[in-house]
Amino acid sequence: MKQERKPAVGAVYGVYVEELGKYGAYQILEVDRGSICYVVLDYLESEPPKEDLLPDMQPLYQERFRFHHAMDMKYISNNRIPRDYIFCGVCPPVTSRSCNNYAGDKWGNGIEYLYEMDWRQGDAKQKENYKKYINSGEWVNFSKGSFRKNEGVLTTALYEAAGHNFSVELFPCMTTVEIEGPNPGILECIAGASLIRTFRWKSPQTEVLDFRSVQQLHTFELDGTGVKKIYLPDNVRFLKLTGKLHSELQITGKTRSLNLSMENADLCNYGLSDVRELSVFRIGEFNLGEIPSLFPELRSLALTGKPGIINNLEALEKLRFLKDLTIMELFGFSAEDMKILERIPELRSLDFYSIPKEAGMAVKKAWKGKLDYLNVERLRSDDWLKENLDNPFRNWDGSEFVPEAAYKKTMQQYKKTKKQLEQAGTREEAAAAAKEYGLGFNRLNRQYGQFIETDEREDLFLVLEQLYEEFLKDKNLIDLDEFLGILDEIRDEW
Repeated sequence: MKQERKPAVGAVYGVYVEELGKYGAYQILEVDRGSICYVVLDYLESEPPKEDLLPDMQPLYQERFRFHHAMDMKYISNNRIPRDYIFCGVCPPVTSRSCNNYAGDKWGNGIEYLYEMDWRQGDAKQKENYKKYINSGEWVNFSKGSFRKNEGVLTTALYEAAGHNFSVELFPCMTTVEIEGPNPGILECIAGASLIRTFRWKSPQTEVLDFRSVQQLHTFELDGTGVKKIYLPDNVRFLKLTGKLHSELQITGKTRSLNLSMENADLCNYGLSDVRELSVFRIGEFNLGEIPSLFPELRSLALTGKPGIINNLEALEKLRFLKDLTIMELFGFSAEDMKILERIPELRSLDFYSIPKEAGMAVKKAWKGKLDYLNVERLRSDDWLKENLDNPFRNWDGSEFVPEAAYKKTMQQYKKTKKQLEQAGTREEAAAAAKEYGLGFNRLNRQYGQFIETDEREDLFLVLEQLYEEFLKDKNLIDLDEFLGILDEIRDEW
């Protein structure tokens, strides 16, 4: 059948779900001025659906976690049909319900099928109890504290309060572990909890991390400081490594997606094979030449500076499977360097944010209308770079969420706090600076229409932490948790 690239109501497209080795299907429900709404269909087979099957298609009803027989409909501001989608035909829409779930400007990749399959494979009794207690007002009481029965995160505090005897029967709604410090019994504790899929471990303080006994886990965020060996379960989809990574670190297993912080480590694959998605962040200066040999199977590459400099962009043409490229807060390249993108045969998506102005303008001109997704914004001039490369609030400059006047006063407060901490000689002076910092942003937030939301709040804490590391860490006046706690206590509801 001829491939149809113009979106039409009722059109059905096959979507290959690489993790499952099968095709799902989406149907377009609405088309409106460059935007569309589509619904996920109940289809998962080795081939895209044939045209004669379309009239009998039904929506995929979501049952996982808080969902109860809900259709997955998404409204996106992008009507360009992805190159990899396979046109199957047109049939009457499977639903007439209106769509109110805005999902940005990128089409789906079939991940919905993976989520539902995960749920179906969970223990039946545990799934039943999750549904039973997720809206429960019950509490579980220990001598060291009380916790809601529908608590979703197993924290260090809860784990210790339970006397290291946590059980899925006591907390049937747990889906995530966020643990800190050496807790060798934690893995045995969650071995039978089939709905716990995400594991975050800060400061494990051990040389070996062995997760092979918890095969249900597929998402890991690990502080690798001091760790020499990591054993992964069989089906890891996402691994994020931070901390000071050991030069001898070896990882046994596979992961589809790898996130690496360059703050305290050099680029390395640590023995991992078949990584398809790589994100490298906190880049100071980086040579791309090593990436093709370390990660030859990449489909997606995201590079984020702190900000930083990248060079040797010509290495990108060796990534013969690369489809998606993201570059943020990185500089050191020109419009001429961007010509290398023309030699990446499978390129589908470019997402550039805060990059050199001339390079960004060249990308816009060369690639407009030629990709599934193109986003180029916050282009920076040479003069801007000279003034802002070391400015931790540079993302607020020109942000649609931060008023211009609020940004200017933010810089005034930042410079004042920086000077106060640089001169601080006592705990009281350090604490007073943190308090004034918080009160200052309380005033700004009230004055400029409550502009501080989740991202801005995280920025404010991160900047204060960076100032602590720069000016207070070696003075031993106050510890970091207490210092940040002052801001947390003094801030308004932001």
